[in-house]
Amino acid sequence: MATNKFWKKKELSSLEQQVGLALTQIEGTITEVKNLRLSSVVDFTTKINAKKQVYLVFIPYPCLTIYNKISQKLLPELEKRVKATILVVAKRTIESKWVKKHRSQTRPNSRTLTTVYDGLLEDLISPSIILGRRTRVRVDGTKFYRIFLDESDQKDLESRLESIKDVYKILTTRDLEFEFRRDDTFYQKKGAKKVAQK
Repeated sequence: MATNKFWKKKELSSLEQQVGLALTQIEGTITEVKNLRLSSVVDFTTKINAKKQVYLVFIPYPCLTIYNKISQKLLPELEKRVKATILVVAKRTIESKWVKKHRSQTRPNSRTLTTVYDGLLEDLISPSIILGRRTRVRVDGTKFYRIFLDESDQKDLESRLESIKDVYKILTTRDLEFEFRRDDTFYQKKGAKKVAQK
């Protein structure tokens, strides 16, 4: 039953079976989960010395649009059933600009290191959005990135931020610092109810 939720994978680990079974149970309440597939599940608890279990779920890139539509409903349900912090990331590949099959071939922008790293960060903080980012350099010469998030998502994200920082550091070797601030732009997030402006 759990193997149906994984893309091109026959043998599953016990952790992957547990997450796959939880997803099949959620299908009854959230119907869009039927189209969602997973690539793999990795346990990051020991790597980041977390107090609570932290699982990183990789999904195929074509399933990212499905996940983004249902992430607000899906993540709390999945965390409740698995009893762990769950972070979801699309599987992306970085290509070297020197590897070419033909000399006129150019690398797509979506396969560059910067774009892949930015995409990983957006996936990790989903369903929130990034309002701004700054690159800062410490006195000793090391870099860190300050990420500004929407103040309205603070309650949902605050408990996950430490694990997001640590997992992102392992995946990309980049240091992050998060700040919450009010979004002063006049657009609305997808799925939000329209409020009459005075």
